[in-house]
Amino acid sequence: MKKVLFVITLLISISVPQIAKADSVVVLSDQSHRQIDGKFFDDELATSLSYNGRLGQLVFAPPRGTRTWQIDAQLIDDVVAMTSDYQLLDGSKGIGKLTAQIWLSQLKSITGGSQIYALPYGNPSGYWIHRLSPHNESYFLTAGVSRLTNFFEREVQPLKAYPSNSYFKLDALTIQAFTDAQAEIQANASFMDPLALDNLHARIASVFNQNLSRELRDFLDLDLATTTRDLNHRIRLAPGRFTVSSSHQKLPITLINDFPASAKVKLSVAALNGKVVVSDVPDQVLPGKGKVQIMIPVEVLTSGSSTLSVSIQSMQGNQLGQTVLYPLQLRVISPVATWITTGAAVVLFFSAVVQSIRRIRKRKN
Repeated sequence: MKKVLFVITLLISISVPQIAKADSVVVLSDQSHRQIDGKFFDDELATSLSYNGRLGQLVFAPPRGTRTWQIDAQLIDDVVAMTSDYQLLDGSKGIGKLTAQIWLSQLKSITGGSQIYALPYGNPSGYWIHRLSPHNESYFLTAGVSRLTNFFEREVQPLKAYPSNSYFKLDALTIQAFTDAQAEIQANASFMDPLALDNLHARIASVFNQNLSRELRDFLDLDLATTTRDLNHRIRLAPGRFTVSSSHQKLPITLINDFPASAKVKLSVAALNGKVVVSDVPDQVLPGKGKVQIMIPVEVLTSGSSTLSVSIQSMQGNQLGQTVLYPLQLRVISPVATWITTGAAVVLFFSAVVQSIRRIRKRKN
């Protein structure tokens, strides 16, 4: 009887197909732990990557069965940055070097036979990207694909849409700072190293990660605003003031370029009152990591004081750096003033001659 039951059970197990487990989707993403300049502001990622940490468990003890992976390339970039000696913002040494190396090795191993999809870089909310940076919606998707492809050295699939469209409140200052940062990146893009530009462009989305606390979002937003503001001052004017002692003079003004590549720019120069006339200044080519002194020709119409307003624009018309005001002390008698003075002297001379003639005639009479 037992043999019969065994045979029946065996036949049933062979004839009835086994139900395969449904695919498991494993999402590897985290909020940013670095500033835009690459410095870690905390070491919480080291704990999360450990075997018992949240990201560690997803890689060392993933769900069984067929798995599909959705991975944020920004997380991978942060972990790769930990694989060498790194410091935190407060100057202390990071502790996650070995943990990061082991985690990345296990990640490559565990995903070997699985499909990988790239999350948009930084895994931001699609709602805010669509509202504040619609022209970059596809960029953040493709940035994730290209970076993961380089890391895994095999094909990685893009997502067709942002996985999260969550709405969270942003104050007006945060929105304005992000808008200004995009404008400043665009204004300086042609002068930047392509890799540095791509890194900066990609990381701006991190401020819209839906898992950020309000305090951390404010911190990252301030970091973004500071970084891009500094970027916009890499091409700038040196300050100065001048004393003009002749009616026609050329004023030396220094332009500075901190970008590694040369930059062609144009200058806008104007006097703030009518005592000085300024001639046009030709476009300038600034060498990378260098300075150029240019001569601005001015004509003085009358003595006193004036101010030159000078600003730099890219060839596309975007302002670079701040407008600089140069105070002028005008210690010169202009040609117009000389002509007026001379004319008055001539009139006085002839008046004196006429008076003398009249006196002589009166005496004769």
